[in-house]
Amino acid sequence: MSDAPAPPAVSRRGRRTRERSGAFLRAAGRYVRTHPVSFAFVVIILTSAALTESLWGEDASIWGAGPLATFAAGRWWTLLTALVIPDSTIDAVVSAVLAVTMLAYAERLLGSRRTAVLLAVLGLAGLLTGIGLHAAAWAVTDLRPVIAAEVPVLDPTTPIAGVVMAASAFASTLWRRRVRLVGFAALALFALYAGDADSWYRLSAALIGLVVGEILARGRERRAWHRGSTRETRTLLALVVAVVGSGPLVALISGGGRGPLSLVVDAYTQYDDELLSRCGRMSSSVCDEQVALLMTRGLGPALLAVTPLVLMLVAAWGLRLGRRAALILAVLTLVASAVIPVISLINGRLRIDPWVDGSGAEYVLWALATVVIPLVLAIVLVLQRRKFPVLATRGAARTVAVVIGVAFVACASTFFAIEELGRRSFDRDPSVPDLVLLTLRRFLPPAYTNPAGVATFPHHGPALFAYQWVGVLFWVIVIAAVLWLFRRIQRPDPGDTRLYRELLQRGSDTLGFLGTWAGNLHWYSDDRECAVAYRLVGDVALAVGDPLVPEGRRSETLRTFSDFCVEHGWTPAFYSVHEDTAADLDALGWRNVPVGVETVMDLPGLTFAGKAWQKVRQPLTRAEREGYTAVWTRWHDLTVSQASQVIAIDEEWVADRALPEMGFTLGSLDELRDLDVRLLLAVGPEGRIEAVTSWMPSWTDGAITGWTLDFMRRRTDGPNGMMEFLIAKAALQLQEEGAGVLSLSGAPLAESPEALRDADPAPLRALLRWLAEVLEPAYGFASLFRFKGKFRPRYRELTLAYRDPLDLPAIGAAVGRAYLPDASRREIVALAKSAWGGRR
Repeated sequence: MSDAPAPPAVSRRGRRTRERSGAFLRAAGRYVRTHPVSFAFVVIILTSAALTESLWGEDASIWGAGPLATFAAGRWWTLLTALVIPDSTIDAVVSAVLAVTMLAYAERLLGSRRTAVLLAVLGLAGLLTGIGLHAAAWAVTDLRPVIAAEVPVLDPTTPIAGVVMAASAFASTLWRRRVRLVGFAALALFALYAGDADSWYRLSAALIGLVVGEILARGRERRAWHRGSTRETRTLLALVVAVVGSGPLVALISGGGRGPLSLVVDAYTQYDDELLSRCGRMSSSVCDEQVALLMTRGLGPALLAVTPLVLMLVAAWGLRLGRRAALILAVLTLVASAVIPVISLINGRLRIDPWVDGSGAEYVLWALATVVIPLVLAIVLVLQRRKFPVLATRGAARTVAVVIGVAFVACASTFFAIEELGRRSFDRDPSVPDLVLLTLRRFLPPAYTNPAGVATFPHHGPALFAYQWVGVLFWVIVIAAVLWLFRRIQRPDPGDTRLYRELLQRGSDTLGFLGTWAGNLHWYSDDRECAVAYRLVGDVALAVGDPLVPEGRRSETLRTFSDFCVEHGWTPAFYSVHEDTAADLDALGWRNVPVGVETVMDLPGLTFAGKAWQKVRQPLTRAEREGYTAVWTRWHDLTVSQASQVIAIDEEWVADRALPEMGFTLGSLDELRDLDVRLLLAVGPEGRIEAVTSWMPSWTDGAITGWTLDFMRRRTDGPNGMMEFLIAKAALQLQEEGAGVLSLSGAPLAESPEALRDADPAPLRALLRWLAEVLEPAYGFASLFRFKGKFRPRYRELTLAYRDPLDLPAIGAAVGRAYLPDASRREIVALAKSAWGGRR
């Protein structure tokens, strides 16, 4: 038995495991070779963490740097050890992850030698600068309440932050802006709210790295990258709102925070200040501070307390998309956040005596954090309101208003009823006005609660549960409704389809007719001379084919259409464009990836003579000999019998596959009904239609100069060679009519045989190749592409052009939904089974 061969399934599994292991080892080897400094830094971090036992949670502060540890104690070596030894397990993991990602990215931009030098130089400069600022701030008496007592700093992310910011000067405009905005927002967030010395040292290194990077990149040519100012403004404002919203959360998580703006945390505590103050003034067995604190805190009140911060984060997401509803939400939340502390000062709930016992600077910072920043940001949003024009539909707005109103009434009524029935749960018998005030207060975070009212609250039972959770439930409904509203936006008018056809007839490429199909929208330039057909799928605008433009205006059209999409909060992408359009987009800083190949036959001088055409000539000759004819017609000229046969052939083709029929750039029966589309039928001797093809026109200066194959169907029980017969007859007939080009259309996910196959393809290209292999059993794209190769075509690459690599997941999902818009669950399962079966 031991000599018996392994079962095939086990053998395949073992082979796949070995292949995956080998691929992983090769990828790891390539990474080490291309990022030696990043890999070495990870090894140093983990090794030093293990040797000092900080990796296991032991205290390694003896190796840390700081004003006292480094200068007063004379431990000068800490300037080096602080840069490579993490202070905890979490710090070690975070540092290692940043090293293998962000530092590796910087190393690709800077080069390994320069990266190694800057790691040491910028890390040391950041430490020295941070230590100096730390000592100076501690010397100012008024700042001592918000400056941490010295804790030696151990932080390998300090040199990483400096190197990444230095490398950003060598990145493309898109990534330079993105790295700096996001990077400094995160660094400032921790410095201003968490306030630990590590955060300030990292920020110092990053600022120095920014200056050093600009000096190193001075004189280096940087290619401009087009991005509308609207998108920039939205991104920046959304980022600021997110920082203001998440800053207090960072301070809360870090134990209250010690940063200059961390004092704002007092407004988001989970306990009820009113109850605590009243219980502190009362000497009663049923009301003391400890009981009040116990009853008014917990997970529910904690979530209610941070509701304003969550609302600001939700608003920031909508602002990035240009939503007007997000603007309104952000302004209301920011104004409330700024006004409530002022009201608390006026009515005496909050008492601050500035410039007493050195608290003047603390008072100024508190006012800045809680009042000035939210109010100024709200004013800026109002002034920039035109940057957020994307409106929700009126129906969606009414629905959200009704949902919120009903939720409030239902939650309030339920809460009042529970508290009324649970009177025994209270420390004293509440009156109806007491319960009404208590009900209203449970929908507001403690920071927004007016001190008027009575200090009554339940101590146990359902009344206490409702007391803690009813407000949370209401705000969960509100947030879900707002997020739903962000998705229900007003769609643009489809555009003048007649004008698009007029521009199409002025001059179009072989795939331009796809823009006339149902489901596409049309954008026009102000002078109505340029047009782009696009399909809106979610928030992605998929432009179909090349734009229709006069000579010399393509680049302008691409840029203007992109601005139009950004203005409406959409992600633009150009799908199935030819190399001329891709080149213009590349000049604007876009990227592209091949998504298919168009096969084109040049008709002038075409004959099917010679051995090279044998695979086409034989089916053509045999079909003619057996009495088959090619009949040109249009859908509206078909007889009832002929139309029924065409429909039956199509239904047979779809039913035979039991798979979802694809659309978008693949035509169906609906597209055959267009008056400009011609049909070519293969009719047998007895009048039975054996196969059908459809042909879309393309124009030059108002004259038809080309035709593009779209619809291809044949009877499963019909004779072989019918498609070769129809395409050959079409080529010969259209050649006689004066057409110059016959396109056999594009083959999705195919690669031209003339293209060099990458040994190590880019991740997206590799994904598309894998997807082509998966879908091949279901749709036979590769088989169709090989079939078209019989006609010795000229290959034209079709590409997907995109502006931002981070948009690719959304664009990919949009393309999938465009091709399979109506696929049922059963069809998706059938597709998955077919794909899986083919790969096995």
